[in-house]
Amino acid sequence: MTKRLPLTIFVIVFAAAFVFPQSKNLIYDQLEKPGEALYYHVPVGLCEDYPEETTTMTIIKNDFEFLKRHNIHLLRISFGWDAIETEKGKFDWLFWDDFVKMAVDDYGITLVPYICYTPRWNSRGENDSLFFWNYPPKDFNEFGVFMTHLVDRFKDRIKTWELWNEPDIEIYWQGSVKEFAEFIKIGADAVKKADPTSKVVLGGLAYDPYFLLHLFRDYGLSPYIDIVNCHNYYETWHRHPIESITEYINEISDIIWRYGNNQSLWMAEVGYSTFRKGAKVSDSYSAYYEYEHTPEYQAVDLFKTLTLAISTEKLSAITWYELKDLPPSEGVIGDNDNNRFLGVAYPDWKDKPAAKSLEFFNSLFSQKYKSIDDKVYLISPIGFDSRAHAFQMEDGNVVVVAWLQTSVPGRQGNDKSGMVKDSRTEKVNVVIPLELKGKAVLYDELGAEKAFTGIKSEKGSTTLIDVKLDGGKIAIIKIGK
Repeated sequence: MTKRLPLTIFVIVFAAAFVFPQSKNLIYDQLEKPGEALYYHVPVGLCEDYPEETTTMTIIKNDFEFLKRHNIHLLRISFGWDAIETEKGKFDWLFWDDFVKMAVDDYGITLVPYICYTPRWNSRGENDSLFFWNYPPKDFNEFGVFMTHLVDRFKDRIKTWELWNEPDIEIYWQGSVKEFAEFIKIGADAVKKADPTSKVVLGGLAYDPYFLLHLFRDYGLSPYIDIVNCHNYYETWHRHPIESITEYINEISDIIWRYGNNQSLWMAEVGYSTFRKGAKVSDSYSAYYEYEHTPEYQAVDLFKTLTLAISTEKLSAITWYELKDLPPSEGVIGDNDNNRFLGVAYPDWKDKPAAKSLEFFNSLFSQKYKSIDDKVYLISPIGFDSRAHAFQMEDGNVVVVAWLQTSVPGRQGNDKSGMVKDSRTEKVNVVIPLELKGKAVLYDELGAEKAFTGIKSEKGSTTLIDVKLDGGKIAIIKIGK
């Protein structure tokens, strides 16, 4: 994820320190998976950054209205240690007092913040004019002091505290794994002392499960962590197909199982850009089909990604990165192109198709559900690109989501050869070991529906016959019990 650069100075003038009463309508109790629950619901929200230097009240209010319009209640944000405590012991809360109050009290948003980066006065790289913020602090204990102030100030409105961001890549942490473990232990202790009811979230992993392995197995960090977080940008900043996301989630889950303390797992940053220059998307990925990395296909990818993620039954929260695209004037560190085109809305808050796709996904999966992938059969010829996942809702209805894999190893994009038209069409049968007597409805990623007549119910099973899958599209079928 990007760190935005300050462009203009902006300050919200608000009354000095005040005590927040306990707010209602928050969903923190839903962000940890119940131990043995058969059915459960994974909240899905959005991410957005709010640099104090460039954010205005108009931007904040428009963002919150966007969330309200799309019935989204979960928002991942960042608190900048480097921006709040620019001098040792001097804290500027003016922006955040107002922001948190508006988000929680006025809009009922559950905030899941991460906290970073190192202020210049405490940075080992204080003489680095641009990257002082990603060096380890000279004094780790100062992070504990900061976290004590931060948690104590907002503990009645915020109950999870993610410590740092993507420490497994050098651009966000230039120290060692051992140093990071020592650093986080101090921050976690401070969180728990300030508010024993809060949860400590490990800074989201960019891509490397072995970083977590070292933290838990070699450096004893597990007892300090309540929730592990991972990020994913397959087919944007990584060559792997999005279907590989299940292997990634399961690998992290395995590390928690072996070396952790049964922590919950989030994917609190995942996304897909609408940037492409010719076939090239990034240094790691090039498009093969013409529709890739368009606004229309971003909506398809979003639904596929969320379906794959919840099919693992390992996650307890997901937040898509991000709410809106960046305006041309907004500075970023990292991939200047893709970072600008990750939103589900344009910079003026007009919806991309992905906004409607996210809203439809949350509506379709609004109740508790369970994966029934281990019981459902997909019948298709060997060599087909068809993929499918199935879920049973708590009310007995079943949802099947199917598509043709877009990024296929051995059939990858090439910057020089251009892209091809995806003319693939496959028909598959889906066998569900339940006798479902209700009607079947076929949806696309935006929720447009039409009747599905290829359904056969008999004692003990239901078969969806000749489900047509086209390249770049997705088929979503809901069958009544």
